[in-house]
Amino acid sequence: MKLTRGRYTYLLMAQMALLAGDLFFNAFGASLARNHLQTSIFFFVTQDALIIVEYLLFTLALHSTCVYQVGASHIILRNCKLFLGSITIYFLLSASQHFWIVYQSRLSVAENQNQEWPLGLYALAVIHRIMSVFYYYSSKSTALTMADPRYKEEHLDWIAEQLGDK
Repeated sequence: MKLTRGRYTYLLMAQMALLAGDLFFNAFGASLARNHLQTSIFFFVTQDALIIVEYLLFTLALHSTCVYQVGASHIILRNCKLFLGSITIYFLLSASQHFWIVYQSRLSVAENQNQEWPLGLYALAVIHRIMSVFYYYSSKSTALTMADPRYKEEHLDWIAEQLGDK
């Protein structure tokens, strides 16, 4: 499947919508789902699914380029290392925080205690929010990298030159 301008526009809009959804869950998810375990779990699963779909859209865009089709995906991947690292770390932090919050909620219900987070969970939440900034930045810059016209069929000479520099 060739990634045309129209398809890339839809792909870019989908990526930005996913990032906006993730930002919404980061900003308002905790306050909207406070004291509602089922709503919290729904928000957490949705947020983690958005991160996975973001990665799948990246791989779709990668597989649509001529560079990938000639077997030189390393040309693109060397420019997307930050995205691959940040999405992995962000997903792991997000899933860890979500599991811990659900566990803490279940523990508090079982013991009829007030739902106060332990210090470690606060630290994890802060690290998660800081990592989200890197994730949002790298996702946007990777989307712009994938828009580089040199990765398309018209620039076979540039691709051959890149393979020669290897």
